[in-house]
Amino acid sequence: MLQDIVGMNTAGNHEADVAAYLEALFNQHNITNKLVKLSDRRIGVIAEIGNGNGPILAFDGHEDTVALGDMNKWQHNPLSGEKIDGKIFGRGITDMKSGLMAAAIAMVNLKKQESKLNGTFKFYATVGEESGEIGAKQMVELGLASHIDALLIGEPSGLPLVGLPKNHSSEALPGIILQENLDELIVKNHTQEQHFLEIAHKGALSYQVTSEGRAAHSSMPELGINAVEALLVFISQQKKYFESLTSIANDFLGTTTPVITEISGGEQPNTVPGHATMTVFIRTIPEVSQELIIRNIETIINQLNDTLSATLRLDVTIKHAPVSSSPESRLSQIAKNVGEKILEQKLPFIGVSGGTDASQFIKVNPDMAVLVFGPGNVTAHQVNEFVYADMYHKFIKVYEEIVSQYLA
Repeated sequence: MLQDIVGMNTAGNHEADVAAYLEALFNQHNITNKLVKLSDRRIGVIAEIGNGNGPILAFDGHEDTVALGDMNKWQHNPLSGEKIDGKIFGRGITDMKSGLMAAAIAMVNLKKQESKLNGTFKFYATVGEESGEIGAKQMVELGLASHIDALLIGEPSGLPLVGLPKNHSSEALPGIILQENLDELIVKNHTQEQHFLEIAHKGALSYQVTSEGRAAHSSMPELGINAVEALLVFISQQKKYFESLTSIANDFLGTTTPVITEISGGEQPNTVPGHATMTVFIRTIPEVSQELIIRNIETIINQLNDTLSATLRLDVTIKHAPVSSSPESRLSQIAKNVGEKILEQKLPFIGVSGGTDASQFIKVNPDMAVLVFGPGNVTAHQVNEFVYADMYHKFIKVYEEIVSQYLA
């Protein structure tokens, strides 16, 4: 079944085939489900089992993938689901069709003991996670994600150990904060992959600053207002503000990380630029709220507009909340105990920089327990993306056990 959905190209804006496949699977096993339509080709799925007499544990996974990439660089057809030497290859197989299908199969298997599930296990397959979490956002806004007590997200949580250099822990885990020694974990791990329990991830805040000046011939600059120079003044003030945030850190996420990602201005070499723009992307932590950052950037802009001839304007374009959950939550502890037994390795708790659909789901319950734990690894978005077949099958059992124990 995993190879079936890997063969469906869901890069971009057409996840409907995966939704239809999941719908047919759930219907075949008499599992209550519904389709959630964003557009004709963008369709998500929600399914549920359980007796309803207890908490709601939800699973979230997305149907979309990034683009296939340069086909000439793939050693295996990205839509083939080809299995070689214990690996299954394909675009999106790590991020995150293996996690999605593992949870779907776990739900099918658990349906046989539905009456013993004291509560509800809900399955969410979303669209557009790779393009702003738009599917999860839609489901939340439609009221389809209310009353969730705990959320398990099947994004990839593994690190292949084959070829990993020794004594290079920080380089091996970019964007990850690990409070335990990676080398010690590897020594004790006799499998092909080290997994982690992700209980926190940074938020995403992006904005554009526009500088409006007045164009003029470069031989008469006094007739113009240089929009680029005004933007440079703002960049200097912004840098000082960001430096003031470096002393504030989260135990699992570290500090706020801002990056200027785009900048442009001017039309030709002999003209004073009358227009300039820049884009900033910030990975945020709970201790420094996105609202506070926006207010402080607005203050800088307002102060500069009082002194500069050019006019600066702020436009916020992305605002996804950071996620932070407790390692002591019931979901975290069950997953740790179950995962360590089935995966045969120690599973440390970590925080990461990248985001998930959880940023949308916590809008309806900021206190819900959240855990990211799934098959797959750091080959996400790369050519020759793969998942270890044995890990994929183990995660089906992991998900079954987590649900069974959480809803015991």
